[in-house]
Amino acid sequence: VYAEFAEKYMALPVIRGIKSANERFAGAEETFCIEAMMQDGKALQAGTSHFLAQNFAKAFDVKFANREGQLEYVWATSWGVSTRLMGALIMAHGDDNGLVLPPKLAPIQVVMVPITGKDEAVNNGILDKMHAFKKELEAKGITVRIDNRDTLRPGFKFAEWELKGVPVRLAMGGRDLENGTVELARRDTCEKSSH
Repeated sequence: VYAEFAEKYMALPVIRGIKSANERFAGAEETFCIEAMMQDGKALQAGTSHFLAQNFAKAFDVKFANREGQLEYVWATSWGVSTRLMGALIMAHGDDNGLVLPPKLAPIQVVMVPITGKDEAVNNGILDKMHAFKKELEAKGITVRIDNRDTLRPGFKFAEWELKGVPVRLAMGGRDLENGTVELARRDTCEKSSH
């Protein structure tokens, strides 16, 4: 299950494996793992799951009542995919500028940064256009945030959202509004283009 999640949502190709008897979790009947390749060429055991059978239930006397009302030892599993898998995501996709989140996993998929000036009419036009884009993108299931904090400069906002790994950044200023364009920056490739 977590291998499919890693590949589909985290853009993290993994190799599925089964640990040998010497490598498996102590007390487990079987240990399954996923290994992922990091940017430095090293493999990381990104997650494990252990079929514990009834071994721990018998050791700790953990029982349940079955349909017939008889007490039985529970069958148990153990999963190890939490922080390790998040570390794998950061090590596989991150760079010197921060996180690089795959779009399917990013809580914010597109951030829009208005480049405002002294002309209120132009500023309002930029925000109106951004709200229209936001509505259009959200209708397609894309999560969007407009960063209209007026206490921070655009460059600071660009760096902050890049650090947080937002996949796409759109920026629009007065000249863009006039020309009917927007600057698009991709977090994964760090490329910028005008559309």
